[in-house]
Amino acid sequence: MRAIYPGHRYELNHLDGNGKSVLQFVQRSPLHVPMEGVTNQEVLRAVIDRVKSLDAEVPWAGNAQIIRHLRMAILLHESRAMERHIEKHDFAVEAVELGEDGHFKLQNMRAAA
Repeated sequence: MRAIYPGHRYELNHLDGNGKSVLQFVQRSPLHVPMEGVTNQEVLRAVIDRVKSLDAEVPWAGNAQIIRHLRMAILLHESRAMERHIEKHDFAVEAVELGEDGHFKLQNMRAAA
């Protein structure tokens, strides 16, 4: 891995060859010149899918822990984003609809595999 533009653009080395891929993360103003790209969460979702696929080929008990920790990483990223929205006063957490269990109602939930 080589940081082309630290925090935003990376060159990733390929395995079993000499190829390279570029990973471009989103950039947003006012801190950066806006540029289209992926979020950390989207990359983590891809890694979760890959671990599931690899586990289907060659199961390993540790894969469940890998997936759990990747999911927790997504949750922490989203928690940070929610906190920032609350601080900017553009999100009223007390107005979030609650489910039957008294916690935030989660939409479009899929069963975790």
